[in-house]
Amino acid sequence: MRRFFCAIILLVALAACSQPAASTTPVLESTAEPTATSNETQDRATPTQSVSESSAGVFDVYLVEQDISLEQMTDTNLAELQLEETPLLSVEDIIAYCWETHEIELSDSASARVARLERSILSHAGLPFVVCAGGEPIYCGVLWTSYSSATYDGIVIDVYPAELGQPVPIRLGYPSPAWFTGEDLRSDPRIYRSLEEAGKLKCSADTG
Repeated sequence: MRRFFCAIILLVALAACSQPAASTTPVLESTAEPTATSNETQDRATPTQSVSESSAGVFDVYLVEQDISLEQMTDTNLAELQLEETPLLSVEDIIAYCWETHEIELSDSASARVARLERSILSHAGLPFVVCAGGEPIYCGVLWTSYSSATYDGIVIDVYPAELGQPVPIRLGYPSPAWFTGEDLRSDPRIYRSLEEAGKLKCSADTG
């Protein structure tokens, strides 16, 4: 009889010892969590790559949002200029960019959009803009029109040809290059690289 009770006590003791082994199972399963962390790291890396890819071949023309005179704009750091949220022109609006003459052949909708600004240009004596490549501001200038009798010594985009469905020129000074002072940044290599990657660069012979 005593042996029987001893056997029972031994079985109970063995059962109690086996409990911790069973409780360790969830702990072992939880060690699989780092796999999820690895996936999260991959997800965080993906947007960075996408942003980098989307910035390639970008050419934008933004209007300056703040109320600023042409003289103030020339003396202001480009990074400090407040630009409108949506670009006036983007690379999707460009059919061809002639690098030799810096004339932009625009889509019909973009030409109409630019032409509609003529009244504002005349009433404000020019509308300041900033050209960006790859999301980086490169140079500033003023939207102008051939109807204007004023002069300007910076870079101008003449919107009048857009009314006629013709390529829009980015010119030095108005009414002629003789009025231009400063540095010609239209041929900045970052702009060239962006337009080339976007497949928008054309030479005079190609556009003619």
